Amino acid sequence: MARAAGLVLVLALLAPTTPAAASDPAPVGSLTLHRCDLAPRALCGSIRREWEPGRPEEGTVKVGFVLVPPRDADRPALGTLVPHEGGPGYSTTGSVDYFMGMYGGLLDRRNLLLVDQRGTGRSQPIDCPALQDLRTEYHRAAGRCGRSLGERADDYTTALSADDLAAVAEALELGPLDVYGDSYGTFFQQVFVGRHPGLVRSVVLDGAYPTYGEDGWYATQGPAMRHAFTVVCERSPQCRDAGAPWRATIRRVLDRVRERPWGGTSYDADGRRTRVAVDAESLAAVAFGATYGPAFYREMTAALRSGLRGDRAPLLRLVAEALGGGTDAGSPRAYSEGLDAAVACHDYPQLYDMTAVPRDREQEYAAALARRTRTHPGTYAPFTVREYAASDWQMLDWCTRWPVAPDDNPAGPVLPPGGSYPDVPVLVLSGELDSITTPAEGALIVGQFPDAEQVVVPNSFHVTALGDTDGCASELVRRFVRHPAQDAGTCAGRVPPVAALGVFPRRVADLGRARTVEATVADVIDRWWNNYSGHGVGLRGGTWRYSGGDVVRFRLRDVRLVDDLAVSGRVVWDRYAGTVTSHVTSR
Repeated sequence: MARAAGLVLVLALLAPTTPAAASDPAPVGSLTLHRCDLAPRALCGSIRREWEPGRPEEGTVKVGFVLVPPRDADRPALGTLVPHEGGPGYSTTGSVDYFMGMYGGLLDRRNLLLVDQRGTGRSQPIDCPALQDLRTEYHRAAGRCGRSLGERADDYTTALSADDLAAVAEALELGPLDVYGDSYGTFFQQVFVGRHPGLVRSVVLDGAYPTYGEDGWYATQGPAMRHAFTVVCERSPQCRDAGAPWRATIRRVLDRVRERPWGGTSYDADGRRTRVAVDAESLAAVAFGATYGPAFYREMTAALRSGLRGDRAPLLRLVAEALGGGTDAGSPRAYSEGLDAAVACHDYPQLYDMTAVPRDREQEYAAALARRTRTHPGTYAPFTVREYAASDWQMLDWCTRWPVAPDDNPAGPVLPPGGSYPDVPVLVLSGELDSITTPAEGALIVGQFPDAEQVVVPNSFHVTALGDTDGCASELVRRFVRHPAQDAGTCAGRVPPVAALGVFPRRVADLGRARTVEATVADVIDRWWNNYSGHGVGLRGGTWRYSGGDVVRFRLRDVRLVDDLAVSGRVVWDRYAGTVTSHVTSR
């Protein structure tokens, strides 16, 4: 197996001994970059690329990027690290801090190259207000967005964006690259490697799913979700010993809410009061949405059990958090929902013919749902196919109204040119509890590359190495980049199980005073995972606020997890150290 030699780069061009002003030019390869304040030593630049290769009359798109040279300016660089963000739609340059944290010491001797995909960040982000601030059905807003793009609707494909990255790397003369992708970034990097194998030294795919080889039902999600909730409860004595397991409990709840939904008032993740209906569709959003972090895994089984005992407040809150919060329109420069639709509706497998007109696609989709219900009713069990399809989680019908792509750039799964991937070392990282890019999908990718290995990170969620508070998956990435020919290693025994709850307390007597105070603090910390506003409301009253990211500081004011105890004071949660320090009072 061929191994690419380490890149030798003269860093005098990248790190002058005298600090430069923000506007001072810095020549790198055939380009001239400029100092910018995105990160220490950062150089910003852009190139122009044809919207449609070979058709200069169609104009050009600006592709913006950031190059961060190594910390060690006295020795040649050993290579260039090229991560790509997920979504699709997130700005890669916007995640520079996360990438620098993940790479750690690798940045002493390696460049970091961040290129924003066309349609995101510094590369002319798509701004479709109907999608960005979604107030209607997604497929309707997506259709409106696609029509607004006109002939550009098919010019945001992963293949074109991968070629943009190759053009940037070649213009900077950076040589072989160590690439990393998280979530959709794994899809992107697979396409990049397939199209530009000569530029690649190693590949890490974190939270990976294949560019081809599965259909639009994404049928591995159901089994992955059921496995995740089962093992989370089994590994937590508090959950395991408090009642029936998750599967039996949710079936009992579903039997009741299918007959008559549970209604009530709660607060969403950002502290907004809202009316809530607990039904099968909303419970599907909670169950599948758990994949992103510990909060829903910690609480759902206990909330279901409490609901069956007459205490519906915890379950109403989970549904409110799954369906609301974080819905205010943000800048498309940070995240473009329009780019998400443009990529998904061209590159992803669908349940209908994307060459058909939207009216025919909607009929094909309805027929596909009916057929799947007959032939594979347990695809998303314990939810029916139609319950899943009606939930806020699904994306089955997103592209029914997207414009038809032209014949010379048809929509469909992205195959590597020549039909197979090159012989480059690949590490696939899969979170054991990831139900959106599942371990089964990671295994499918391993079978498509000649030299690939998969590490399933125990007790971990969607994307394992980025923002890695357990310090294992990120270490595997660094080890693999240094020595791609060696075994990547394992995280067995290093990532603790989720401390799932058994049942929600109602009064101090259920837990005792000290444990109730601890549980109240833990409950507030759980809310952080889905909160964007910086403030929220306690389960049974009171308010809280927070600031910070790596170290989160909470202020509690009469927060009630139970009816008869209010907790106030300050809490400091150091996410990377794994410590919680409380200075609180209770009454």
